[in-house]
Amino acid sequence: MKVYSGGFTAEHIYRNELKIVANLQLKGISKKEIKDKVFEENLFHCRSEAAMKDMFPRVYKRAEKLDDSLRGMLLNGSRSDNNAILLYAFLKTFTFPKDFVLEVIHYNLKRYKNTVTEGTFQTFLEEKGQQYEEVRLWSEQTKYKLKILVEAELLVKNGKEYEIKPIPLSKELREFAEKNPLYEDLIMMTLND
Repeated sequence: MKVYSGGFTAEHIYRNELKIVANLQLKGISKKEIKDKVFEENLFHCRSEAAMKDMFPRVYKRAEKLDDSLRGMLLNGSRSDNNAILLYAFLKTFTFPKDFVLEVIHYNLKRYKNTVTEGTFQTFLEEKGQQYEEVRLWSEQTKYKLKILVEAELLVKNGKEYEIKPIPLSKELREFAEKNPLYEDLIMMTLND
């Protein structure tokens, strides 16, 4: 049985922070050394140590979802490839938004329905709430969080709706995902299948 966490609502795309960690990982630096460097040099530009203590594990956990090839593409790729990789790392970390992308956004797009609304998200939440008690217990604030999908440019706010936009993949990233079974779901999560 799935376990859902509402922790995704406090998340951001962490574009710059993930690039910093990915760069250090590519240099072969250990997690402890990366953490020490991030804290000593305030590489995440946090206002307090408490903020850094909160952010570092979030960023590092996502960076661990990537191999060296994806880390390299994150550092040197286009903005579009960056969005695809960042979204992939986020969705591999958080099951609830991943299920929303696959069960609602992907489903709608394949049936030529190119928009979703906050109501669509609310309906999905209510359906999951009937299946999973932990979802029923989430606060109202937790229930309206589509921001990360907008930050990754998978959804584009257009009035009261969100237009569904597949994230374009470079030939290099697409071929990498197709050839590596571990990452083939990147194509579906970015709506490129």
